[in-house]
Formats: sequence, C-alpha cells, structure tokens
Amino acid sequence: MYSNAKPSCFLHWQDIKYNHDLYENEFLKWFDVIANEEPNRESFIKALKNKKREAKWDIKIFASAGATFNWADVDAPGRRGIWYCNGAGASDEAVSDTALSMILSMFRNFGGHREGGAS
Repeated sequence: MYSNAKPSCFLHWQDIKYNHDLYENEFLKWFDVIANEEPNRESFIKALKNKKREAKWDIKIFASAGATFNWADVDAPGRRGIWYCNGAGASDEAVSDTALSMILSMFRNFGGHREGGAS
C-alpha cells in the first residue's frame, strides 16, 4: 500500500546553522523533522529508557555533521541496513584556512608575539 506520509528525520542536538532557505523550502517538503529536546547524550538515553521519547523509528540513513567518521562504528548501522553518511566537504574551507593560519603562525612566530603582547 502506498503512503503519502513523509519519512522522518531526527534532528539531534543542534539547530540548522546553514542553508536555512534550502532547509525550509526544500528539505521540509520531503521530511518530517523530529527534534531532540534532551541537552546531552546521557539524558537522551535515559529518556529512551524511561519511554519519555518514543524509540520506534524506521531509520534508513544516519547523517553526521562531522567531517570524519572515525569516531563512529559505521559497521553497526550497516549490519542493520542503515546508511551512514557525513558532511564531507562541509568544513573543507575552514580546515584549509586553519591549516594555512597555523603554518604562517609557526613560520612567523605569531605565538611568541601573542605571548609577548600579553605580558
């Protein structure tokens, strides 16, 4: 049977920071967003255990805003048929800027200048 219900997307701990127009005008057309109200991981798990938050989601994709996934056990969701994806490319520019800044700082001894100015 065909359903007109939109898939749910669980928004975990942070509000949308970028691309508000795309989120509001396109993303919300395709997905119902369920926002997490818990302030941290421990209280989220406790809420699940206490049935404060319903845990019967049909999750097919887990998306992380991080640039890497070395912190995540990507095999665990994979075994359950859940795709894991991250924000690869989202922080490329900031990482590049930081790397160049650190290189210049090292060669120009910006750290020493900063310490000298603070004394």
